[in-house]
Amino acid sequence: MGTMLLRDQNARRQTKEPLVMSNPREADQYPFTVQQLEAVFAPLMGDRSVRVREVFSGNINTIVRVDVDGQSYGLRVRTQEQVYRYEPDLVKEAFVAWLLTYAESVRDDREVGAAFSVICAARCGEIASSPGVLPTLRYYDWSRSRLAHPYCLYRWVEGVPLWSSPEARLYALAGQHLATIHQVTFSAFYTDFLSVGKQPVGWKSRYQGALEKEVTAARGRLPSSLIDMLGQLAIPDSVPCAPCLVHNDFSPANILVRDQEIAAVIDWDNAVIDAPHLDFVKMKYWTAKNAGGELAHHSALFAAFVEGYGTAGRGLVGSAIFTLYEVLWLLRVFNFERSKEEQDIARTPGYPAAAIYAEFLQEALGRLTLFPRQKKR
Repeated sequence: MGTMLLRDQNARRQTKEPLVMSNPREADQYPFTVQQLEAVFAPLMGDRSVRVREVFSGNINTIVRVDVDGQSYGLRVRTQEQVYRYEPDLVKEAFVAWLLTYAESVRDDREVGAAFSVICAARCGEIASSPGVLPTLRYYDWSRSRLAHPYCLYRWVEGVPLWSSPEARLYALAGQHLATIHQVTFSAFYTDFLSVGKQPVGWKSRYQGALEKEVTAARGRLPSSLIDMLGQLAIPDSVPCAPCLVHNDFSPANILVRDQEIAAVIDWDNAVIDAPHLDFVKMKYWTAKNAGGELAHHSALFAAFVEGYGTAGRGLVGSAIFTLYEVLWLLRVFNFERSKEEQDIARTPGYPAAAIYAEFLQEALGRLTLFPRQKKR
């Protein structure tokens, strides 16, 4: 499984130079103390000075860009854990890095599970390998001994989101990268990374469980006619494809472009083991920004993305399974945006309102009636 070097915080030397902030006047708004930053970077940087360049705050993570001896690094901290929907005490990038490096050489899911158990037991460590699609991950830690939240350190990647470069060639390249990610396959579906090789689940039960949760949340928010349609969905017992590594947030915001090439795929917090169809949904609805600056479907760019994925892409997005994943995602994002409206929380600029997703949901449910129902055995 690759070398992971773990170092005791107490073994580091006393910092000789103070941490420096690019704008000291903003120190009061800075989310971490100097002592915390020193502790976080000590396993890799020892007593070298750290200069804070920028701080970015998202829905779940706070990202701090720092410079050390002319090299830029990112510190990604899951500060908003209360809204995080997946495994609470893991940094997914550590597992994804292992999968993208070693998946071709493993015998079965049990071997993957054994490697995952080692990573879990360590709770922190350095990563020896750096798969091309990921930013170079240097260190991960969810022990909460240095910070109160899980975090990782990685080499900073310069670039702009894919939607800032709306060119068919780049969207096709993004499709190629997704196809590479999906080459990491499994023999069964699992509810989370900790279950791999231990507790497989059926696809139908997994999908139904997720759907029922969202339908329950949508009662009273959606018209009863749509709730009734959701209750009558014909869900097949299985899917005609192997379970695979799914990014689960594969949208232009998380695909960085530099020098007319795909520089990295970032933000793996939502990664799951699921059907490949799922990774096409956000790209369909959030393909690019329209003239009003809002995310929307762009047929030509989405088509280029699907073509770039390869011949299997057309079959995936043309299937009833894909439409079922559309329904699930549209219901989930509708509930998310509706909940924010109910709490008078401002909508994130550039993202559609809940009512737009409700319209898309009705259209997707209508399309499902055009697919032949699976015969019961």
